[in-house]
Amino acid sequence: MKYLPILGQSTLSIGGEMREHYQNYTHVNFGQIPASYLTENPHQWLHRLLIHGDLQVHPKLRLFAQINNTVRFWNPNPITSQVDQNTFSFHQWFADLKLKDQLVLRVGRQELLFGQERFIASREGPNNRQSFVGAHMIHKQKNMRTDLFYTHPVKLNLGAFDDVKTTEKLAGLHVKYDRILEQLNLDAYYYYFESKAREYYSSVGAENRHTFGLHAYSNPQRFNYDFEFSKQLGRFKSLDIQAFMAVWDLNVAVKPHRYIGFSGNYVPGDRSTKDGQLNTFNTLFARPPFGQTVALNISNTLNLSPYIRYQKGTQWLVTARASFVQRTSTNDGLYTPNMTQLRPFDPQKMTSNALKVCDIYALDVNYVPTKHYFFQAEIGYCQAGSYLKNTGAGENVIYFAIRNAIKF
Repeated sequence: MKYLPILGQSTLSIGGEMREHYQNYTHVNFGQIPASYLTENPHQWLHRLLIHGDLQVHPKLRLFAQINNTVRFWNPNPITSQVDQNTFSFHQWFADLKLKDQLVLRVGRQELLFGQERFIASREGPNNRQSFVGAHMIHKQKNMRTDLFYTHPVKLNLGAFDDVKTTEKLAGLHVKYDRILEQLNLDAYYYYFESKAREYYSSVGAENRHTFGLHAYSNPQRFNYDFEFSKQLGRFKSLDIQAFMAVWDLNVAVKPHRYIGFSGNYVPGDRSTKDGQLNTFNTLFARPPFGQTVALNISNTLNLSPYIRYQKGTQWLVTARASFVQRTSTNDGLYTPNMTQLRPFDPQKMTSNALKVCDIYALDVNYVPTKHYFFQAEIGYCQAGSYLKNTGAGENVIYFAIRNAIKF
């Protein structure tokens, strides 16, 4: 049901997606679970339905709306509303106004996604996708795209039409330039983030954070590279923010469609609790960097990750990866992707000189035979290191998942 004529120049397109997702955990969160949980070995079925209507009112005006239904089954533990379930809502509703041939103003509730999603992602992996309310200016040229936006993240709740706009603020400028050189693409960005909800080493307070970064990457070829460097400044409570992130991904084709690669990150943690600074890096609204096996962020970690990959066009993508993760600072803890405290979990175990976090071994299979069907299977094993054992339960995690999606 695409481009149905309505009146005059108006057309209406209707489409959507149905996704069914099975997950099975042994020792979820390394066996460190809240008192309200009934089991540390849950399995669950996640259902998601998205239906949208796209109305092209006029060559200069487009209206878009998308409804969302996500539900979790079988798991007896409390539902995590932001991730697992959102019974019914308008996931997106916005208007696009074409100001000039290459300039569009988008106003309303919308998804945002930039670069490799290391800061702002649609959050496709979990059951609920992330959306923002605000204004977004998009300018496109032949090899260049510029995005300027000011938004509030949306907090998802369990019921129907009960989502709320948060008091957090996210604004920024993102410039994408393709083929500056034959094998060089470059993204440059600035993000402003304001919040009172993020937590750093068991301390919550007002935060104003500025993120500056560069992302350089190649076009698909025999040898591929991806580098991203970011610096953060600002204030958290009475502390000056001084933090940075370095991420890399290198691979080479040893045979057609077969690659050997090495990726990783170096993201220092807070150096001292007495120097008047906060050195913990905030990844804002990034995709989970270690997949669904463990809810672990890259803040305060050094990660070395060799992998092998089979990639054939857009149909097959199979990756077997090992990730060896350790803390960079003994004066900082570990964080979840949404920047809440993951460790230390027990207030009586705040101090540990151990650096080793975990070793993660994962196999990820993606198969897309047509534009209407998507299949994914994931297997992950995470061996807990000495730091996880010193600061709480440090059980090894086993994860298995199958995901099917039909788009129409």
